[in-house]
Amino acid sequence: MKTQWLIPCYLLLCACGSDDTSVALGTLERDRISLSAPATEVIRTLNVTEGQNVQPGDILLTLDSTLAESRLHQRQAELDSARATLDEWLAGARHEERAAAAAAAEAARASLTEASQHLNRNRTLFKQQMVGQAELDNAIARHDAAAARLDQAEEQLRQLTNGTRPEKIRQAQAAVRAAEARLAGEQKSLADLTLRAPVSAQVDLIAAEAGSRVNAGMPLLTLLANADPYVRVYVPQSKVASLSVGTVLEIRVEGLSKPLHGRVRNVRSQPAYTPYFALSERDRARLMHLTDIVLTDVPAGLASGLAVEVLLPDDASAQGSKP
Repeated sequence: MKTQWLIPCYLLLCACGSDDTSVALGTLERDRISLSAPATEVIRTLNVTEGQNVQPGDILLTLDSTLAESRLHQRQAELDSARATLDEWLAGARHEERAAAAAAAEAARASLTEASQHLNRNRTLFKQQMVGQAELDNAIARHDAAAARLDQAEEQLRQLTNGTRPEKIRQAQAAVRAAEARLAGEQKSLADLTLRAPVSAQVDLIAAEAGSRVNAGMPLLTLLANADPYVRVYVPQSKVASLSVGTVLEIRVEGLSKPLHGRVRNVRSQPAYTPYFALSERDRARLMHLTDIVLTDVPAGLASGLAVEVLLPDDASAQGSKP
């Protein structure tokens, strides 16, 4: 009697210890989208709940925008100032400024005429020995000073008439572009404080509540895309050679009586350590390759996270299952 019980127990233990690489274990997945806080601010409104379906563009959450709006107004003022400076350089001098410069040049010309006449008289008197050398030198200095003032006035008039230098205009244009770039950055920062749904999805997790102060980069919401789910399994390295993109595999999903089918979408080239749920304790030291499989027949209402088993083909059967 003892012998009859020992033999089945021994066979059962052998079966448990044997390697089973014909089945890959994994889960049913959907693309996860994590939305994090763009800045350290207080959550002003929270418009969704966990499990709610959202559409692209729906407002999920808003952060306080007081500081962002202040920075935006500052950048707008800087842009207005830069544009005003550019307009000033492009317009050049006003008519009144040019008229004043012309009048100053005319006055300098009259002063030079008077100084020239005074110099001529002093030269004549000097020849007649009616004035001394000092008086003549003084007349020459007055003439030269008047000539210099005329040159200065004419150059100022020419500067106002010719307009602004091209280099100054380019500098003003560059300042305008820089101010526009800063304004666009602040507009983007302000818009980022309103978190919107990027795709049609379901709210899976909310990590903060309205009124909470969150730090920049802190995860706030996790969405599950409403696209068809796919299977993600860990394939033993010994079976990777039997798989390629497009290989058709049979998939057993927990809770479904009939198996599903799918095609291999991607096999990671870099191996990873076996996850805790994939194989027995002895097999966890082996390397595994993460593999994604797209379902060809998707029943309605499949939930993410369901455990799946994928039947792996041998090398011969894999060749016949490729498209």
